[in-house]
Amino acid sequence: MCGRISQYRLPMHYAQRLHLKNPFVLVDADDRRPGYNLSPGTHPLAVYPDESIRAVHWGYCPPWAREKKLPQTINARVETASTSAYFRELWRKARVLVPADGWFEWRVEPRAGDPAARPVKQPYFIRRADGEPMFLAALTSVTRDEHAGVPGAGFVIVTSKADEGLVDVHDRRPLVFSASAGRRWLDAATTPAELQSLVGTDGEPASRFVWYRVSSDVNRTANDEPRLIEPIEAPR
Repeated sequence: MCGRISQYRLPMHYAQRLHLKNPFVLVDADDRRPGYNLSPGTHPLAVYPDESIRAVHWGYCPPWAREKKLPQTINARVETASTSAYFRELWRKARVLVPADGWFEWRVEPRAGDPAARPVKQPYFIRRADGEPMFLAALTSVTRDEHAGVPGAGFVIVTSKADEGLVDVHDRRPLVFSASAGRRWLDAATTPAELQSLVGTDGEPASRFVWYRVSSDVNRTANDEPRLIEPIEAPR
């Protein structure tokens, strides 16, 4: 799964790395600060097919699911999103990208210096090895300004199976695209067949990432500062 991301660069930095021709930032830079520990319920930036960049609520529950008191979701499985009642309409016509500088995962490990003690959940930060931002496939119900205030409206991050060789914490991870693959994900002209090929073959492989242990202070969502992504050991 993907339940915590870092997104600390300026919107135009992501736009430039994505090679957008006419980016339009619908975010007041004076009201926004870097996000090192963004969780569901916050409002990360998302890039839309019209090259606008907006702050969108992380989390989604369609109206029919709210009526049934079903829970909000934060991720969509790439294998089933195109046919799921929750996501199929969004998959067809509401694909966005969430730029990120990395994401966090947790692994249960022996306590350092005391292997006989109760294990701990050790947080890891995962980022691109070249230091560049990544682009996470996402789906959103917020395609117009008025949608933002609808109960349950927001976005979900698309997840895929974790690559062998990536830090072994879950069997899922975000579907991460390069800039060129990300633009095809956004393109409304991409056919269903092309889309299935894209998500099946063009996600960034484990070899593009490094990961390392970070402070357990990241466990508190109220903490949001640069030291949370600093390694407490050498990156792998």
